[in-house]
Amino acid sequence: MNEAVTARPIKISERGWGGGSRRKVTLGRILFGIGCLAIWQWAHARLGTEWIAGPAEILGRAAELARTGELWVHVWVTFGEALLGFLIGGSAGVLLPFLLRLSPRLTRALDPYLAAAMGVPKLSLAPLLILWFGIGLMSKVVFVGALVFFLLFFNGLAGVQSVDSRLVSMARVAGGREWVITREIVWHTALPFIFAGLKVALPRAISAAVVGEFIAAEAGLGYYINNARSMADTVGIFTGVVLVTALVIVVNGALELVQARSLAWRPVDRDMVV
Repeated sequence: MNEAVTARPIKISERGWGGGSRRKVTLGRILFGIGCLAIWQWAHARLGTEWIAGPAEILGRAAELARTGELWVHVWVTFGEALLGFLIGGSAGVLLPFLLRLSPRLTRALDPYLAAAMGVPKLSLAPLLILWFGIGLMSKVVFVGALVFFLLFFNGLAGVQSVDSRLVSMARVAGGREWVITREIVWHTALPFIFAGLKVALPRAISAAVVGEFIAAEAGLGYYINNARSMADTVGIFTGVVLVTALVIVVNGALELVQARSLAWRPVDRDMVV
């Protein structure tokens, strides 16, 4: 007797994977953070404020800065510099690989020059940028843009070059226009590479803005940290570093939300999701 065999889709239990695993990861992160704070407090108690500021002192200083409004000024200046530099340098870094895809020979010709330009220490350009653009906003924006550009360019280029040429050929045979192929095939193939670059570029953008403020600035978190250093204010230095770290965490969290929405169409290995 022959019986029809019906294939049933495998249903992943939300309690087994989605609920329990995520709760464990969240709990692990909380416990790890508490452990770090405990070690931090212990080191503060052993060495004193002159060497390591305590979490309570940093929280009090941050609350004082927030009350006076100085905190928001410094955070907004640093975030604005990082955002503008990221938009300028990042846009160029993402778009250029798609343009170079139209001319593989030009890509090969420019490759050694782009690699050499990436190898130039960006910090060594800071005096020139200050000379050209002054100590205001623009010098930091250009500094951030120069750093971010290469991080996104080479990731985007790797994504564009990973496109299956057979898939592109089939699309052309089917009558697909070049801009449609770029939008539907090349862009979606390169998108995970671009997000990988963004994960590195966004924190680096904030760090670059802070470093630029170390050298010459009138406001910003880097300016605040450098000013605290000149006054031997350990609590101020630690407060500035914690604020920069918090800004990076917030920006990275926002990027993860965008990434989850943008790559929702991709098949995901459930065992690898955290």
